Amino acid sequence: MSLDLGDSVTSPQDLKTIILEIRLYAKWFAQATVKAQVAGAKPEQPPAISPAATGLINEAAAGKQLDRGRLDALITELTELEAKSLRIVITLAGVPGNGLKKTIAAWCRQNISPDILVDFRFNATILGGMVVQFGSHVYDLSFRRRILASRDKFPGVLRRV
Repeated sequence: MSLDLGDSVTSPQDLKTIILEIRLYAKWFAQATVKAQVAGAKPEQPPAISPAATGLINEAAAGKQLDRGRLDALITELTELEAKSLRIVITLAGVPGNGLKKTIAAWCRQNISPDILVDFRFNATILGGMVVQFGSHVYDLSFRRRILASRDKFPGVLRRV
């Protein structure tokens, strides 16, 4: 099965959260199934999970009856995806909003790899721009680097202001 993470799962942390939610749901599902078979009792309410986790569970069911095997296969596939997916770290000058995260993640998935995970960090000392780390490569596109690269010109620019 090929999973569609959607635009709400952008970072390794998001993927870990989804895996934990689906494990919680699988545990509830197993208990509810046993209770229904043994006591014929009406199952308790399922645990509250995110829309992204619900979408992945529905995708795993593929229009058929959901069972423990499908949930275990989904958890296994998500865990394997977490282990093998490409990761990129983007450091910004401020905390990125959800819109910016989704836009950057969509661009990375379209141009780099469909299952890439983008880890967002922030560091106010870069002043603006971004620092991108992919594997052992670091691309410093920050405003601070530009200022330091032309530090002889900077006092003259400030005098003219």
